[in-house]
Amino acid sequence: MNTLPDICPDYGPRRQTRRRIDEARFGDGYAQRRPAGINSSTDTYQLNWTMLERDDFATLYGFLRAHQGAYAFWWQAPWDDAMRRWRCTDLSADEPTSATLGAIAATFEEDHNP
Repeated sequence: MNTLPDICPDYGPRRQTRRRIDEARFGDGYAQRRPAGINSSTDTYQLNWTMLERDDFATLYGFLRAHQGAYAFWWQAPWDDAMRRWRCTDLSADEPTSATLGAIAATFEEDHNP
């Protein structure tokens, strides 16, 4: 499995955690809840790379497109202690229109597959 190219995203990536729960409701408003499986929490990151030079743009955009949103890659999220598996679920780009600058926006979703 590949590792995301070492091109630092912009400051302030947005992290969101989605949680799945199983819930059984009973009379009088009583409910029992539990996490839905061992991977019931999934992190997503919204990342931006702006002011990319052509070579960095081509490297990063090519890498993310090649994985087609279906194949995982290694990436270490900010403040994480280790790399985890991620998929790029959304990808958009402003191709370099000036002499050297382009931008990429992506959403990474944690991949729990072994």
